[in-house]
Amino acid sequence: MKKQKHRPALVNIWYLLRQAVRQDRTYPLALAAVLAVKLALPVIATLLPTAAVAALTRGGTLGTYLAAIGGLMVLYAGGTFLGVLLEEVLSVKNSVFRTIWGVTAQTKKALTMDYQLLESPEGLQRMETASHAVGGNHVGVEGMLRHLADWLLNLLGMVLYGGLAVALDWRILLVLAAMTAANYAIALWAWRFNMRTKGEADKDLRGQNYFFRLSRNPANGKDIRLYRMEQWIMGAVTACVMRRDSWRRRSFGRRALRSVSDSVFLVLRDLLAYAMLVGSFLAGDIDAAGFTLTIGVISTFTNWLNMFVAASDDWRYETLEVDDFRNFLDQEDIFNHGPGPDVSKVQSPPRVELRDVTFTYPGGEKPVIDHLNLTIRPGEKIALVGLNGAGKTTLVKLLSGLYRPTGGEILVDGVPAADFNAAEYLRLVGTLYQDVKLLPFTVGENVSGAEDYDRERVWACLEKAGLREAVEALPKGLDTSITQRLERDGVDLSGGQQQRLLFARALYKDAPILILDEPTAALDPLAEADLYQKYAQTTGDKTSLFISHRLSSTQFCDRVVYLENGRVAEEGTHRELLERGGKYAELFEIQSSYYKDKTDQEEPS
Repeated sequence: MKKQKHRPALVNIWYLLRQAVRQDRTYPLALAAVLAVKLALPVIATLLPTAAVAALTRGGTLGTYLAAIGGLMVLYAGGTFLGVLLEEVLSVKNSVFRTIWGVTAQTKKALTMDYQLLESPEGLQRMETASHAVGGNHVGVEGMLRHLADWLLNLLGMVLYGGLAVALDWRILLVLAAMTAANYAIALWAWRFNMRTKGEADKDLRGQNYFFRLSRNPANGKDIRLYRMEQWIMGAVTACVMRRDSWRRRSFGRRALRSVSDSVFLVLRDLLAYAMLVGSFLAGDIDAAGFTLTIGVISTFTNWLNMFVAASDDWRYETLEVDDFRNFLDQEDIFNHGPGPDVSKVQSPPRVELRDVTFTYPGGEKPVIDHLNLTIRPGEKIALVGLNGAGKTTLVKLLSGLYRPTGGEILVDGVPAADFNAAEYLRLVGTLYQDVKLLPFTVGENVSGAEDYDRERVWACLEKAGLREAVEALPKGLDTSITQRLERDGVDLSGGQQQRLLFARALYKDAPILILDEPTAALDPLAEADLYQKYAQTTGDKTSLFISHRLSSTQFCDRVVYLENGRVAEEGTHRELLERGGKYAELFEIQSSYYKDKTDQEEPS
């Protein structure tokens, strides 16, 4: 997987700004309005005490000064109200941008990226960190945009007041420059600590979020309560939270040193400024109003300077999360997403051939599929069996186009599967997995996989799957929602009904290759036998692969392939393998012994 990129903060903020403007053309106008009002307020605040002192020390009528002071106060109050209003407008724009663009972009990437990347440890890690970058108002994407107004405001204020401060006395700038350098050095030291430790902190964040999701999932609630796992899970959650809290405190402690530095340099600044100004006042070079204005300019300039450094420091942390987000979006697919052979020209049913296929998971020590050779003839039904860890599920992912072999090749009608456009290849394969979850949409949408669908075709597929009568009995038929997650009048289907509905989905797709991975694991033997009969009746025109731990599926298949250590150990018909007396026969004998009538056993004398 490609190495993570780290981009300068200005590069990331420019990227976000371009995206924000594309989504909302009025974004720059709102940003400029906030800057204008927020820049004017400190100027008014600096002039107010100066006007008051001038009223006390200079000539002129009281009415004139009261009018000036009153006018400034009205301006300040109005500007404050307008500033709060405009900030709220900009804040809403930032939140809308994060949710509409950021969350949508992440979701689209997760739905469309190559499954092999998504399921990998690196892919899951990048998904988690990208989720965090768009998961809050003050972090990552939105946090960086929120600090943009502060950064620009402080930059403009620093330039404006810096020019005034230079005109007053350049020596003050030396103290402020030293303060800025110290702040920057401390901030850089703290940031480097975060860079070194971010990986472990992100790992604890993933663990924390995982256990939170685990505890909220009703499917896990039964085992957690029955086996009293709550203390164990809470211990794991607490450990993740405590480690992350320790990291936060160490990070915060390093950044807090900046405040100590500020305090020291502010004392030096005030000593120098007051000594200079008092001397000038006593010498008659400035009056009281000038003294007040100068102190206000220096104090405000220092505030701009400190806030600019703080905003830049915040960016330095937020840009790491924006990097995480962009690195997730920028992941390059490993399959072919360009032109490829025309899948419509693949014969139905097709011939599928695996030539010397090898697959090793990233970081794995040995192959899960090891130089496997297998040919499935057009329309043939293959039963793939073997013990746990034999490589059956991995082989299914390879055949279904979710994974690509690390060695060898898979051919469909003589064409390498890797040559097909990845999305087009998926049209060739219909799958039925044991662990697929139904979506909280209607029955018809679950079968068709779409919002607009052919209702008659859905009914026909439900008929073939043996579920039509059950769906007709539902309150809204095809329009009945599955579960109550989105609709209060939704229904929950039994395990057998779910499997039949998923089988109807595979029939609706009508792909020439059908793969069924443990499709009857949750069913009793009678329901299993009935469903396998449905499979046999409705899949005659497809090249089919059946994977099961239970060997009842093998008897209606044309051939049985026994997999061991990622290789074909035995193959033949069910009867041939029983007569051979090998590992398949041994496994079949063990399983069938559980169904034998105990009355056939010899009773003890």
